[in-house]
Amino acid sequence: MPVIYRKYGEIVEITETEKEPSKIRVYSPRARRIIYGPRRRDNIWRTKQICVRRLSSALEEFGCPLLVTLTFKGDASDASFANDSLRRFQVRLQTKFPKAQSLFVPELSPRGRIHFHGLVFNVPLSLGDTKIGRRIISYGDERKTRILAKLWGQGFVDARKTDGSRKLAYYISKYITKGAGEVLFNAMRLLRISHGFPKEIVIRGKLAEELKRRYDKKESFKNWSGENYFTGKITKKFYLKEKL
Repeated sequence: MPVIYRKYGEIVEITETEKEPSKIRVYSPRARRIIYGPRRRDNIWRTKQICVRRLSSALEEFGCPLLVTLTFKGDASDASFANDSLRRFQVRLQTKFPKAQSLFVPELSPRGRIHFHGLVFNVPLSLGDTKIGRRIISYGDERKTRILAKLWGQGFVDARKTDGSRKLAYYISKYITKGAGEVLFNAMRLLRISHGFPKEIVIRGKLAEELKRRYDKKESFKNWSGENYFTGKITKKFYLKEKL
């Protein structure tokens, strides 16, 4: 049975399929397609997977990020404008801090206003507030300098220090589920990732089979199985990576 080994952060995911996945790829046109109805559940699930895997990889590689919320001061109901504003912010951020990397997900407030939640890596952590729950223990430099707010240029920025826990990846990914049902978000991406953001390690073939045999001797902390039209039965096992 074909085996795929994936590693992202502290997690090793080993997938075994009944049949070899098809190598035929269908490429969509470059023009953006308009989504008229709700997004497909499998696409939402796949987007959440990408979010968790890439954030887990970034947390391992870069360490503690800032938890950042971007809000608009004016009208915040134009999804295309909001999407373009976020893209410009990420470009400006990497111009100001060349090693900066970021990932953002949109959310719609109860009042119908768009804002973004995300993690920003490789910027000074001193910019962020230190919070316990909702209580601020100490204020960050962002409140004085407004560096991130100037780069954003559309309103307000809330920056918070984090401990670099892998739970952050799951915290951000939950906004994908919340935003997937919003028709307003059909005109924008649910996941905006900066250029150069880390990816998970993927291994196939003989080496993947050898790694599977090694991990089969360990106890997995999570198992999943399902069916797919193209690959048949699928089983996934999740492990914590081996420490050297």
